[in-house]
Amino acid sequence: MPSPKSDVSARDVRLKDAVARAKQSEFYKKHLAEHDLVTTADLERLPLTFKRHLADASPYGMLIVPPERVWHYHETSGTTGEPIATWCGLPEVQQMGAVVCDMVPELAEPTTLLNRFPLFAPVSFVFEEAMRKANGCHIAAGNLSWDVPFSRALDFIRRLKVNAFSGLPLEPILLRELASVEGLDLKRDLGTLRVLFLGGAILPPAMRRVIESDWGARIVEIYGSNETLLMGVGCPAGALHLCEDLLEFEVLDPQTHARVAPGDAGVMTITSLVHTAMPLVRYFTGDLVRVFAQPCSCGRPGRTAQVLGRYDDVIRQGDASISHYDLLDAAYDFIEAIGARVFFIVVLKVGLRLLVELKDPPSSRLAAPEQVLQRRVGLPIHVEYLGENEVMDRSALFRGPTIYKPGQISDWRGEGRKTITIMEALLEWPRFPLATVAHVLRRQVKNAFRRRRFRKEDRQP
Repeated sequence: MPSPKSDVSARDVRLKDAVARAKQSEFYKKHLAEHDLVTTADLERLPLTFKRHLADASPYGMLIVPPERVWHYHETSGTTGEPIATWCGLPEVQQMGAVVCDMVPELAEPTTLLNRFPLFAPVSFVFEEAMRKANGCHIAAGNLSWDVPFSRALDFIRRLKVNAFSGLPLEPILLRELASVEGLDLKRDLGTLRVLFLGGAILPPAMRRVIESDWGARIVEIYGSNETLLMGVGCPAGALHLCEDLLEFEVLDPQTHARVAPGDAGVMTITSLVHTAMPLVRYFTGDLVRVFAQPCSCGRPGRTAQVLGRYDDVIRQGDASISHYDLLDAAYDFIEAIGARVFFIVVLKVGLRLLVELKDPPSSRLAAPEQVLQRRVGLPIHVEYLGENEVMDRSALFRGPTIYKPGQISDWRGEGRKTITIMEALLEWPRFPLATVAHVLRRQVKNAFRRRRFRKEDRQP
């Protein structure tokens, strides 16, 4: 039975209105037909919404307004199944941009932001709105755009004196390696950066520390998804604050779906409060998180969170398990201890392989740091030390094709390119000297033998 009306608060009214709004969609009209909400306490009685529901309802089943009245349409990549439609209204994106602007003091100063989130990711437009709110300059340069490859993005930072950056956590690491190849010093030649907005993947403390140390800039963690948009923003104290004015948050046990105690790991589940196009009710995101109720040292009220990765991605072997968050944190601590920066992890049935790149690989094991790593991980992990460019091929960062305007005419009378097909006119792939080709072939052969060895090890009882 619903809670008594006398207990209704302002928060309850907002949540009740949000659920009623969601019921205007074709999906929730059926999904919530037998359910009503008066107070927040009633929320746990409502059925959960899973990703499969969104996939089945795509593209129009979750909409509460005609599609032509929606500001933006996006889809998930579909790499793990059918693409999921995401419809975004302008009001919620504006509110989310205002939250980012309010929580980041660096944006009070004149700001030029290099936005490396792809334009087909809704969060890209949250940052556009944040810069509009801050009266700053927004450079839309998504990392999936062939027109702005890594080398050009690095040049933007240097030449345009960029002081804010947004993108995936791995991108500053790739740009650091590219800068090294080009002979650029991060702090001398690219030292205008003062804040890095990183999201879309886990960001454990050791990884954050390495990136901040290398770039001399503060990291602001961003938490969100295509379906929900912005869910959390990092504060100057390094904590991730949940956007509780935008969403109602629950943390549920992955198996029983009961609420977990504060600080315990569970799956983030959200209900929209402000979404005007595609509201969600009790959406079980699949993100494994810890949420903390104690006050943050920055003084900002509300709960904070740690995002540990996808629940389905937890590595389990026997009775032991580790999240991607804790594994990456241990790996970054390890490489920092041995003076490395580049690594890659392979998960096998027989254990983990940590491939570490060093300028001068040691001839024997680094026993003490490896023992610390083993204790941290709690699963069998073997470290292999490889030479430069064996884990990260820096030359690949330069290999983007040159893009031309689409056309169907090629004038051969001058010294320009003499093309004979549309695709040839549109794209010009790079050509490599023989030494580069030989280097790539050698590495591919080494990788083929290493891959075959891993498969053989994984077949052993």
